Amino acid sequence: MDFFTRFGFGLVSVWRRKVIILPALFAVNLVTWIYFWVRPSLLGFALIILTLAVFLTVVFIGVIPVVIMEENNYDPGVVRRMGLDTFISLIIVYALFIYVSSVLLALIKPPSYLFVMMALLFALPLTPIVVLAVLVPPLIGYFIRDKWRSLRGRIPFWGVYLGLLSAVILLLMPMMYFRVLFVSTSLINALILGGITLILSLVPLLYPRPEICRVLGLVMVFLGILMWILAAGGLTWGSVLAIISGGYLYDWRPWSK
Repeated sequence: MDFFTRFGFGLVSVWRRKVIILPALFAVNLVTWIYFWVRPSLLGFALIILTLAVFLTVVFIGVIPVVIMEENNYDPGVVRRMGLDTFISLIIVYALFIYVSSVLLALIKPPSYLFVMMALLFALPLTPIVVLAVLVPPLIGYFIRDKWRSLRGRIPFWGVYLGLLSAVILLLMPMMYFRVLFVSTSLINALILGGITLILSLVPLLYPRPEICRVLGLVMVFLGILMWILAAGGLTWGSVLAIISGGYLYDWRPWSK
C-alpha cells in the first residue's frame, strides 16, 4: 500500500472520529476568538482563520473525498486518487495561508510586484468564505445522497459551480470600485474575464456533453491563468477556482446511478 492510499484511508479514519475531533476544533476556535477579543492583533486574527480553516478542512474531508470513497466501496484505486488529490489540495491551500500570514506578520518580505501582493492580501479574508461556499453543496448532498450522486452524474456540477464561484470572486473588484472602473486596467480586465467566466460556466449546465466540457475545461484553465496575469491575480481564489473548474470539466463523464 503506497503513501497516498494510506493517506486516503487516514482521511476515512479521521472522519470516523468526527464526534471527538469537530467539537475539539470548535472549542479551540472559540478560544482564539476570546484571545483576539482580549488582545486584538494580526496574530490573533491569523489564529482565528487558521483554526477555522482546520475545522472546515475536516468537514471538507468528510463530505467530499470520504463520501466518494464510500460510494465506490473503498476501491483502492479511488482511495488512492482521493488521497492524492486531497493531499495536493491541502498542501497548496495551507502553503498559501502560511505565506500570506507570514507577510502580514512581517516575518518575511512582501513580494515586489504590487498585483501579487494585492491578490495575496485578498486571499486571506476570502479563504473561510470560499471554503464555506465549496462545502455547502456536499453538506446538503450528504443528507440526500442518492439525488446528489444522480445530479453529479447528469451534469459536471463541480465544473459549473466552481466556475461560477470564480466569476463572482473576480467580479468583486469591479462591483466594489465601480465609480473608478475605467481608471484601472485591472478592474476592466476583471470585469471582462469575470463576465466571460460566468457565461462559460453556464454552458455545460445547458449542454452537459463530454466533448463540450472537454473544450470548455481547457478554456477555463487558460482563463484562470489570464486572471492571475491581467486582473490583479484574480484575487488569488478567482484564478485558482477557475483552473480547478477547468480540470473538473475536462475530466467529467456522465454516469448513471
